[in-house]
Amino acid sequence: MPNYDVVHVIHRSIVFAFALLGMSCSTDDAPRAVCIRGRTNLCPCPASKAKGVQTCLPDGSGYGVCEGCENTTVEGGFAEVTEALGLNYRQGAPFDPPTNCITPLACQLNVITGGAAVGDFDNDGWPDLFVTTMIATPILFRNAGDGTFDDVTAKAGLQRFGTTNGAAWIDIDNDADLDLFVNTVGNDRYYLYLNDGKGHFEEVALARGVAMDDGIVKAGTSISVGDYDRDGWLDLHVAEWGPKGSGDYGFLDPKLAGRTRLFRNRGKTQPGFFDDMTIAANATIDAKGFDGSYESVFSYSSAMVDFDGDDWPELAIAGDYRTSRFLWNDHGTFSNGTFNSGVAKETFGMGSAIGDLDGDGLLDWLVTSISNGPTCVHGLCNSGEYGNHLYRYLGNRQFSDANTEQLGVNAGFWAWGAEMFDYDNDGDLDLAVTNGTDYPFTTKGDFYTNDPMRFWRNDNGTMVQAAEQLGLMDKRSGKALMTLDYDHDGDLDMFIVNNQEQPLFYRNDAGGRDWLRVRVLTKEGRDAVGARVVVTAQKGGKTILSMINTGSNFLSQSEMTAHFGLGKNASTPVFEVRVHWPDTGKDKVLTNVERNQVLIVKPD
Repeated sequence: MPNYDVVHVIHRSIVFAFALLGMSCSTDDAPRAVCIRGRTNLCPCPASKAKGVQTCLPDGSGYGVCEGCENTTVEGGFAEVTEALGLNYRQGAPFDPPTNCITPLACQLNVITGGAAVGDFDNDGWPDLFVTTMIATPILFRNAGDGTFDDVTAKAGLQRFGTTNGAAWIDIDNDADLDLFVNTVGNDRYYLYLNDGKGHFEEVALARGVAMDDGIVKAGTSISVGDYDRDGWLDLHVAEWGPKGSGDYGFLDPKLAGRTRLFRNRGKTQPGFFDDMTIAANATIDAKGFDGSYESVFSYSSAMVDFDGDDWPELAIAGDYRTSRFLWNDHGTFSNGTFNSGVAKETFGMGSAIGDLDGDGLLDWLVTSISNGPTCVHGLCNSGEYGNHLYRYLGNRQFSDANTEQLGVNAGFWAWGAEMFDYDNDGDLDLAVTNGTDYPFTTKGDFYTNDPMRFWRNDNGTMVQAAEQLGLMDKRSGKALMTLDYDHDGDLDMFIVNNQEQPLFYRNDAGGRDWLRVRVLTKEGRDAVGARVVVTAQKGGKTILSMINTGSNFLSQSEMTAHFGLGKNASTPVFEVRVHWPDTGKDKVLTNVERNQVLIVKPD
């Protein structure tokens, strides 16, 4: 039987190692003459009780300016409206092992859970919200279209089915309605719910080949969706966290490969039925040692996204303890590009976000990790780990993270869920990261049990820390983070799942700028996951790239509509919208498109 003490021991060992390195750290918040690169300190704002954040300079000579103090008044921001929307639930019980354990494994992994997925399950045009829990039935919240959500879980036929974690909406049978895949922690199987087109679901995972009912206790994390073989049918990639063969904790046989799996949709022959193609497609992410055993893998987040522009989506997988992996898609089979593409440098890969952050027309990959807190918590100061890594794609299957520290986006503290999105509709992507943890060995009051969420506003390529200014005050143990336009006002709102606690819904009140939202469909009418959308607002002007993708966030799935901020120029129509479908390789170009609308595009 799994033993609660093992995760405790694993993390204690890591913390102890870091502590040995960091024994000389100061615990005050004051700037120092020298510092450790990437370390952040809280700093007082002039003539204000507020505090900003200063980051150690790349050469370690001292701290940079106190960020978050300038422009203390901004146009718009976010308003926390969770209760008003009716999204009142608790993700899990307060963590007090072993008395509050649901199962021993659930206790070990309880602190990394908390998922949700956005999708319009009833095709009424309003995005709905499915949330997972560790203590009760997962909940399906239907968007009523009047600024509130209704709990329709029972009406939809989604009964209690174990301690749930990651979730994803996926149209498995190309019938233009969303089905639902859910994984679990501490349970013995996964679940797939088939939508009957009327908003009612039937559980079919066993029959469809994705239940993973092999008698092994599950530690499922994130789920990604995409068409990796370009046959026009959506496939699944399911990540799982956990070591193999480690004593009482060993819920996997060391002679077996890891449980992070790739499932291929059989498509025309049997729509919505799946085969495990992990080995056949060379999508394994763990190496086999000389003794025949596999190394441990700790996959947290994955995404099927085409980085190199050949229409074959790659697998980008963020993993804990230096187990992140990057697999290039070579026409339906994969090659491991982890160690020669310039990625996987982070120590504790957890969350993931993908988008064109620098506006160069190429997709970038952010992997969240642990950065030093403003005090020497757990001796992390001298650990060498400086937090999040932003991998800018350079082309030719090469990435670079050289600008991560320069941009300041490494300092996300104990970071988890992340998302790149244009919150202020100014035409470039901003970055939100949620964070915090409360492992059994942490002391209440430690910085990482009370660290603030991070939000970087993109100001013409300069990333400015603006969370507090924008009203983003969450300091709880945030996990999943996703975006959606729940109220159809043309800006992206944000939903955050807090581990063991209530969630937070932040309504975007930035307003004042134009926008365009593009929903791309296939010929069958389902969301064209993997499609590329490029918008050129003015002839000869800047182009903006967006992907219809799902599964890059930690334990979460954002709305699948491409969102574009257009600035202020309402009198001029959008010059060009170009949509590319990867399964067919065909484009569709629309010109003189009206602003401030949801544009639905299907192939000719």
